[in-house]
Amino acid sequence: MKAALRVLPTTLVVVAALVAPSAAAAAPASTSFAIVGYEYSFTSTAGSFAGRGSGNAGETAVWNAHVEHDRLGSNPTYVDGGSFTMATASPSGAFDFVRGTFAYHGGTITTLNAGANCTNQQYRVSDGLENVRTSTTSGGSGSFVVTLTHYRYSLFGHCVIYKARVSGALSVSY
Repeated sequence: MKAALRVLPTTLVVVAALVAPSAAAAAPASTSFAIVGYEYSFTSTAGSFAGRGSGNAGETAVWNAHVEHDRLGSNPTYVDGGSFTMATASPSGAFDFVRGTFAYHGGTITTLNAGANCTNQQYRVSDGLENVRTSTTSGGSGSFVVTLTHYRYSLFGHCVIYKARVSGALSVSY
């Protein structure tokens, strides 16, 4: 019990440092990020993704996105909203965040490969970001463009998606 009490103050200092950037902090230097990740939750009109990224100025990042959209197969399939959040770490160890919302009908989900005979499907997901903010900025904008791949196989005559991966880019102006 005493050991746990000694660790508690250190843990609180580390959490506070991550959550509350210093007054001298600036927005991340990177304005574009290569991102990869996986879909971890979905319905017929929404998908949630998480992954990692690397910025053009050396930041590393972890990100999460929730994309609301028209039912897949609609023509066109519009992005209807959602949110994007990313935590960044600079090469010097400074932490920051990037947050934004997906623009209503600011982009689409386009079928690149429908996946005939239960092969993998591919979609291009693109949308604008609004209300982009960091610890020191607000009112920015951006774009989110990824290729979503549904990995599928046939099981007892049914086509089953066993994982879904995204790969693409995030561009932001703060």
